Amino acid sequence: MTATSISERGLSPAQARSPRASFAGAVGSELLKLRKQRLNWVMIALAVLLFGVMALGLGTSDQRQLLAKSPHTFFNNFLDIWTTTFQIGSGIVLLLVSARLMGMEYSAGTLRILLARGQGRLQLLAAKLLVLISLGLLLLAGYVILVGAYTAGTVIVLHGNLDPLRSLPPVAWQNLGLAALVQVVSIVCAVLLGTAAAVVGRSLAFAVGVAMSFYPADNFGALVLILLRSATHQSFWTKPSDVLLGANFNVLLQTLEPDHSSRPAFAVPVDHVDATHALVVIAAWAMLFLGGSIVLLLRRDVNQ
Repeated sequence: MTATSISERGLSPAQARSPRASFAGAVGSELLKLRKQRLNWVMIALAVLLFGVMALGLGTSDQRQLLAKSPHTFFNNFLDIWTTTFQIGSGIVLLLVSARLMGMEYSAGTLRILLARGQGRLQLLAAKLLVLISLGLLLLAGYVILVGAYTAGTVIVLHGNLDPLRSLPPVAWQNLGLAALVQVVSIVCAVLLGTAAAVVGRSLAFAVGVAMSFYPADNFGALVLILLRSATHQSFWTKPSDVLLGANFNVLLQTLEPDHSSRPAFAVPVDHVDATHALVVIAAWAMLFLGGSIVLLLRRDVNQ
């Protein structure tokens, strides 16, 4: 940039030399932060180790008999186990990573520096969300490959070929696609929750604490409501469980499946809910997390 063009644009030489903050640069910066955090790699290594331990315990003689008798039931059991495992494992990883990635900006005081250098608040938030959701999708893709290879290998070992999988009815593969869709929704909500916890608390410790305790408290709350209904004989206590995020997540896949074959592993709404209700509740919570993050990030002054 020449001196003439600098003067024409009203920029000082120092401003002209300083790089402009860009969305691509923000995304690259967030990717670098993720790669540099050793805890992220430790969690992934532990997840792979846990996968191996679980895989060793599933190829039993009982599974051989079940595969020969009912391949569809065998497939549904595997689908329940592995989808629940991913939802829990990826949830822990993404909640912790998202809370740390946003919370560290407040605790380390780097958010103020980024904004002073011209980084837009919404641009920064969008970059973090994009990177975190991409991480979740990458975890899902890797998990699908591992589970697919393990399932095919198990069927070959137990039966000698892949005929049991080829004989599965179309509804089995439809359920598999729905399970993958539910995991994508779970990934998005985990990222939004962890990020919102950091923006609300403006503290790394607060963000991690809230993010990691939200779903356990949610599921425990559903059980408490059931006990209150039993103790008071008042149906009023069952209504709040219908709008709990975790309870609706737990029942979402079952409500979407044509044959409703999945079995929720944790607390579900006391009243019967359909897929539309569960999706609306989950969407409302997601919008609350995202909207709250945007509003607070825009309106609050950054002093630390």
